[in-house]
Amino acid sequence: MFKKLFACALVAGILGLSAQEALAQDLGPFPVDRRRDAPEKDGLIRNARLTSTGFGFLKLTTNARSVGMGDAFSAVGNDVTSIFSNPAGITQMETERAAMGGYTKWIIGSTLGTAAFAVKTGVATFGVSAIFFSSETFEETTSQNPAGTGRMVNTSDVAIGFTVAKQLTDKLSFGGQVRWIKEDLILKDFSTVDVSFGTVFFTGYKSTRLSMSLRNLGADATVVAMDARVPTVFYLAAAGEIYGNLGDPFSLTASAEQAFFTDYEARYYVGGEAWIQNAFALRAGYKSGHTNESWSVGAGLKHEMGGQRIGVDVSLSNAETLEENPIRLTVSYGF
Repeated sequence: MFKKLFACALVAGILGLSAQEALAQDLGPFPVDRRRDAPEKDGLIRNARLTSTGFGFLKLTTNARSVGMGDAFSAVGNDVTSIFSNPAGITQMETERAAMGGYTKWIIGSTLGTAAFAVKTGVATFGVSAIFFSSETFEETTSQNPAGTGRMVNTSDVAIGFTVAKQLTDKLSFGGQVRWIKEDLILKDFSTVDVSFGTVFFTGYKSTRLSMSLRNLGADATVVAMDARVPTVFYLAAAGEIYGNLGDPFSLTASAEQAFFTDYEARYYVGGEAWIQNAFALRAGYKSGHTNESWSVGAGLKHEMGGQRIGVDVSLSNAETLEENPIRLTVSYGF
């Protein structure tokens, strides 16, 4: 039974991505979304996708633990923070209820904040989440006042979601999420609804698990008389402990992931996480194809007391093309 459900989830993800690819063949004036041969002669970039998408903040990783592992996290997430990467992951929470808050110091003075809460019930695991993005405040300019009007403005985005996940068998978990997302561009704001789905499958071979997730599948939003597309992504991932097991005095987890974008070429992520005394974690990872981030490192602390758990995670990413490196902080509490 669970094999059929796993296969159905894979087919649904492929069909969802194919539908987005079909839309990408539209050669209308906006968004311009089509493939072209790249002018580079070294062959590293065979083709590129020209696109105008909205809600770009949905592409940013909000979880410090995930970033510390180079975003290779879909098959690793086993706490409330996985609500942002793979909805099925919240079924693996070790406490009945959990909450988290996160802060990201992004580039050019922009910031990203997150919050989530999840609870296990006899029926399923339910969760709510929110993402808030804000740019640096800047002075407004117009064609009449190119030097500035004196009015200080900033742009902002928000995504509020509801998640349901269920452990269908001892090996397979499935989760779904629906979100309302809004982007405010000062003179114009627009909103839409998107959905995400995810699975986690324990293969039975040692601790190896596989995951698939389809994220940000939503309708286009109208901007003036044009459409902006939600950045849909399909992820395939695998992870497992290559030394010890989770909860041992020492364990080492390795993870690899591939992401298929509708507005960019495929990207690859690899990462590792080492737990010492099940209380202190060291992480490192690398992701290819990103212009703003490549390698990353992170650390985490976890403390249990009387059935309660407090966790703190921090990560640093290397921004190769910028002078500032993004820093993320996540605090979680399970009870």
